[in-house]
Amino acid sequence: MITVAVSLAVLIPVTGLTLRFGVKPFLREIADIRAARRGQLVEDVSHERLARIERQLEDLESSMRRLIQVAEFDRQLKSGRPD
Repeated sequence: MITVAVSLAVLIPVTGLTLRFGVKPFLREIADIRAARRGQLVEDVSHERLARIERQLEDLESSMRRLIQVAEFDRQLKSGRPD
């Protein structure tokens, strides 16, 4: 009984120190890696949204160019003289 009590008195602090200095930094690194992956996913989604917005802007610009050309053509038809 005394042997068990003494061994537990030694093993419990040793186990605590092992967890504190060995396992805790390892778990912290795993948490940092997961957080970085989540951040990467958010960044990827942001890049996708930005690319989609850029495509929409390019489409709008090309539509505006076509509308300007059509309006110019219509103006030329109404005036009766080609420019």
